[in-house]
Amino acid sequence: MKSSIKLFVAAATVALIGIGGAAAQDKETVIKNREALMKGQGKDLGSVKAYIDGKGDQAQAEAGATSLTQSIKKIPDAFPPGSGGPDTEGKYATKPVIWTDWTKFVDVQKIAASKAEVLLAAVKSGNKTTIEAAFGDLGKNGCGACHETFREKLKD
Repeated sequence: MKSSIKLFVAAATVALIGIGGAAAQDKETVIKNREALMKGQGKDLGSVKAYIDGKGDQAQAEAGATSLTQSIKKIPDAFPPGSGGPDTEGKYATKPVIWTDWTKFVDVQKIAASKAEVLLAAVKSGNKTTIEAAFGDLGKNGCGACHETFREKLKD
């Protein structure tokens, strides 16, 4: 009987270690996927900025703005509970307030999403003054508001 208990405890320990390793791997994957999402958003914003600066065309800017409206909707899914920590370069980290005040996090994401829609409409209009204003508003009050509240800079 005692050997059965010891065998069970040993098997359970190995299983838990395996689960812990899988959870660590999953967290690493989540962080990498989150970074890819954010870098994609940066690329999308870059295509709009290029159009504003006369270095890109409207079709590319519209494609970027369209992609941005879709990717911003994915932000809450990119931050599952337990996925906090530094980015892969160690420059930034998620703040725990993301999960302790989830409602605020989602509210800020919704604001960013609505500002991305305004940017898309502006890009479709082709009016660079309107596009520049919408671009600045999204950057400051959408992306910037989220980063200021929910992201911590660790080093330059």
